[in-house]
Amino acid sequence: MKFYKFLILFFILIAFFMSINLIELQSISKDNTPLVIKIITPTKSQDYIISKPTIKASFYSKNGINLNSIKLYVNNKDVTNKAKIRKDNLEYTPDKKFKRGTQIVKIIVCDKSNNKESLEWYFTVGTPIYKTFKGNFIDSENINNICSKLYRSPELFKLNDYCIINNTLDSPKKKNDEFKNTFKKYAKDNFVLFDSLKLKADSSKSEIVIYNTKENENYKGLSNLTNAKLYKNLFYKDELICSFNPTSNDLNLFDYMKYSSYGDSVFSLINITDNVGSISSPFYLKIYNEALDNGWHISPISNKYTTNILCTDLNKDGILNALKNRRTYVSNNKNLDLEFNINSSNMGSTIKNPSKLNFNISAIDTSYKNKINNIYIMSNNNKVIKNIKFNSYLAKSEFSLKEFEKYSYYYLIIKQDNNKTTISAPIWVEIR
Repeated sequence: MKFYKFLILFFILIAFFMSINLIELQSISKDNTPLVIKIITPTKSQDYIISKPTIKASFYSKNGINLNSIKLYVNNKDVTNKAKIRKDNLEYTPDKKFKRGTQIVKIIVCDKSNNKESLEWYFTVGTPIYKTFKGNFIDSENINNICSKLYRSPELFKLNDYCIINNTLDSPKKKNDEFKNTFKKYAKDNFVLFDSLKLKADSSKSEIVIYNTKENENYKGLSNLTNAKLYKNLFYKDELICSFNPTSNDLNLFDYMKYSSYGDSVFSLINITDNVGSISSPFYLKIYNEALDNGWHISPISNKYTTNILCTDLNKDGILNALKNRRTYVSNNKNLDLEFNINSSNMGSTIKNPSKLNFNISAIDTSYKNKINNIYIMSNNNKVIKNIKFNSYLAKSEFSLKEFEKYSYYYLIIKQDNNKTTISAPIWVEIR
């Protein structure tokens, strides 16, 4: 009897160990062990990198790396054959210096169990000429709404660098001062806050805003002037910085955006926010295009969404200089960072008599939440010069145009997931 019990126990133990081995074999054949890629240098979003950095990354899988599967892309170019690839890392040094600005790296790796992983990141070469500061243009009528948002979500306002309050001649000073004090409680230490003056114009169908008003200057009679007289009057008031503030997307506003050389010297901005439009169409583009086609040199701002300003320093004078020189772009995605230049000239610039146009564009969703789908290069008569398609949080494109005589300006429309849209300032081209 004891012998039979021993045999039964023996076979139970054999079955147990065989089942363990079978489980181990199955786990090997269906391996889901994470394949890990790690950035060594330059690190994610690192700034002030030398122009010929060595890009390094490591990778690991307990199943071993399939070295033939490794792909390395830099600014969308496959440079795998120029990289030094080892069993657990790679490194790459470019043959030529990178241009100043954002560089995008992507690595794809498979292990010997066919697990696949990819990693994409960006870094910035050189010292940027301008820094990007994010902020808001707020109408004084909306102060109460902004204050309630401050109380509900104060952390959101920590992201802002500046705020400009559009007051009317009748705005109550006490209420304005209370708002400023409330805002400063939640803002950054170096936050910039100042006032502008909003006036009725265009026979009271729309508005204009003046950003550098003088204390002793009289602006009361301006609202009664025709547009032509208004532009001329403002021109002689000592280098004012103004914006159009249309109340709709109607092309008949401001005399169908009829061009004025006086006005073009004073107006450098246009508020393109569609305050009553659908989520999928957050900006006035018809009137923006009409103004540009008529010869106005203006860049977009928003009194509802984020207006990004390219400045050398974060202070009032730096912001006013950026507004005067049209270095702006607007977005309903606070996390979209944009670089756009042609022949190394930034947004808002004018290029004279070029032989060709070298475009350099990079768009980064720093939150990694909304993928970039399209970058449209726009020009005269709402012409799409180029539609560049992406499916990534990081987008970069470099290309040249040799035939451009028909076009006098170029700006960008960037489309992302969840109806996120970004509109850039133009870059103008003059040929004489």
